[in-house]
Amino acid sequence: MTSPMTLTVECTPTASALTLRPRQDSDIAIVVAAHCDEAMRRWLMRPINDEDEARAWLADQNTGWADGTHLSWAVEEDGAVVGYFVIKAANPPETLATGVGYWTVAEARGKGIASRCVEAATKWLFGGQDFMPADEIELLHAVGNEGSCRIAQKCGYVLDSVLPALPPEFPDEGHRHLRKRPV
Repeated sequence: MTSPMTLTVECTPTASALTLRPRQDSDIAIVVAAHCDEAMRRWLMRPINDEDEARAWLADQNTGWADGTHLSWAVEEDGAVVGYFVIKAANPPETLATGVGYWTVAEARGKGIASRCVEAATKWLFGGQDFMPADEIELLHAVGNEGSCRIAQKCGYVLDSVLPALPPEFPDEGHRHLRKRPV
């Protein structure tokens, strides 16, 4: 059983520090509001429409911590929740790499929050921690999601392959970006 923990992303000369903390019941309204954003909904695997669905999603996030399959956080900047971040364990044979995923609320996009979280998580995963050891990390996104493609490139994730569409769950082709542990 993995215990939820908090991660910190240091401030930069132009950006506040970020806190990645375990999800809480108080996040439900923020999750529902964030999922009302059509620009974000387009790319989600599991859109949330109401508080009941948000509660079920939160329960799944807690289960992920408990069984060690995915570690998820609310991303806070200056005390306000501005996004979500997850690290998903490799699940052979479906996937051999640990994965990262994220979203940010509309007001926080374009501020480098997701890329800073990806970079911090990458360093943490490759830095000798024992929660979820990783030799390579994948970042998956739909081909049309240019923002996620820019984040992958900015964080040193190399385009590894184009994945076929698998409707209905994945209606569009996908990009699989990889970053390998430095030797």
